[in-house]
Amino acid sequence: MFKNKVCYLQKGTYFYLFIIFFLVIGFSVRIIAISTLPLGLNQDEASIGYDAYSILKTGSDRHGVEFPVHLISWGSGQNALYAYLSIPFISVFGLNPFSVRIVNAIFSCISLIFFYLLFKLLFDKRKAIVALAILTICPWSIMSGRWGLECNIFPTLFLIGIYFLIKSIHSSSYNIFISIVVFAVCLYSYGTSYLIVPLFFLLSFPYLLLNKYITLRNLILSFGVFFFISLPIIMFVIINHLNLPQFKILNLTIPRLDRNRTTEIFNMFSPDILVTLFKNTSRLVNIVFLQTDGNLYNAIPTFGTIYGISLPFFLIGLYNVLSKKEERKQPHHFIFLMWFLSSIVLGISSHININRLNIIFFPMLYFVVHGIFDVSNTLVEKYRNHYKIILSSLYFSFFCFFLVYYFVEFHGGNEVYSPGLGDAIRYAENINQSDSINITTNTVNMPYIYVCFYNRLDPNIFLNAVKYKKNKEQDEFEEVEQLGRYTFGNGDVKKSAIQILSKEELKYMNLKPILRKDFGNYSVLKFK
Repeated sequence: MFKNKVCYLQKGTYFYLFIIFFLVIGFSVRIIAISTLPLGLNQDEASIGYDAYSILKTGSDRHGVEFPVHLISWGSGQNALYAYLSIPFISVFGLNPFSVRIVNAIFSCISLIFFYLLFKLLFDKRKAIVALAILTICPWSIMSGRWGLECNIFPTLFLIGIYFLIKSIHSSSYNIFISIVVFAVCLYSYGTSYLIVPLFFLLSFPYLLLNKYITLRNLILSFGVFFFISLPIIMFVIINHLNLPQFKILNLTIPRLDRNRTTEIFNMFSPDILVTLFKNTSRLVNIVFLQTDGNLYNAIPTFGTIYGISLPFFLIGLYNVLSKKEERKQPHHFIFLMWFLSSIVLGISSHININRLNIIFFPMLYFVVHGIFDVSNTLVEKYRNHYKIILSSLYFSFFCFFLVYYFVEFHGGNEVYSPGLGDAIRYAENINQSDSINITTNTVNMPYIYVCFYNRLDPNIFLNAVKYKKNKEQDEFEEVEQLGRYTFGNGDVKKSAIQILSKEELKYMNLKPILRKDFGNYSVLKFK
């Protein structure tokens, strides 16, 4: 008896050591050096960071909208939840890449905990540990958690909502209210949630109600809570589709955007519907099966989003859940099937890339874990240990090679993050306060936002000094032609101004400056 007790304690100790090991690895690869890796800053990171800074300092975004439920951003909007979550970090650490990226890193780490807890709730400890390990080393989870794109908090929020929904089936029914609150908050995180959340409700809740997993009373009460929390964002969608004026609810502003990109993203009902559906489906196939969208900041082709070796396990796990009636009838399997189906509908109906379809990866990983165990269960006992060793070695090798590639490739800086531009702006700012500064726009998207971000420009000064392009109403995005002493040309070198050019543009320039200073991909030049 004593011997059995010791063995049990040892197994328990190993189990918790594995949890700690994978959490330490997972947290480390998502948080360490996020200020400089990826090197530089993407324009969307700079935009949401500066809007958060503006709200912190003035109570309004950079367009002067007081406590908006949705940011104006480039004129076509940017979801506001990420900005509000960033405010405490900006307040403590200042406006910099770390304070803008840390929210995504934290959410990525939280996803490890809830993915593990979900499997622990539903299955045995072994499957929970494997699920944690698979997500810990997942390229999509790591890469999306290391930069401040606001859409990447949506999958984690949805996962948390799913966890409490399933928990309400297995234990206390009050968890349905926690779940529904989280689902409502999802609507403030990213625009694709406007389709995913209601579609998932439509597909899953009738089944849960008919099979008595939730009561009608709790369903009605929870939807009342959902409607109350989501009302501001619902009003935002309505006034922007009906071209109504903006208004305020208490201190919150429901803003009217200059332009609406919803029809561009959700494009299924375009005039060429068959062509559009074919293109959308082709992109969906590329993302799910080839694990790429052509954007290096979303996925590295060699490693994909979940590694190529995961794809067979995903298909096996999905097939077994779909083909076996007893599996399909399990409420947790049904919920994940409906999550996956909702993601497929999003992919077919929208102009997608990996970050727009990021909601699909948790259900895919769910089926990957099941596929791994399904294969193991078909093997003869004596081969199972060989299977575990080989598979663990393959995943470990891919993970190591991925880390080496990612840390080397992105430490040097990917052009989408404009590495060196911030240092170039700060250097140019201090050369001569009376000189104008011209930044070409050929290789930089929205260069004005980098000036705001890196100079920590007073939001009130921005509002008074900014000059937009005259035809801004016709453009897809709101472009700035001048901001104080900064001008933003189209590749034209102004000899009278301090010039910030990309090194690529320098190859085609014959003029010789009296001063040149290089920063990453950019150079600061002075001619007079």
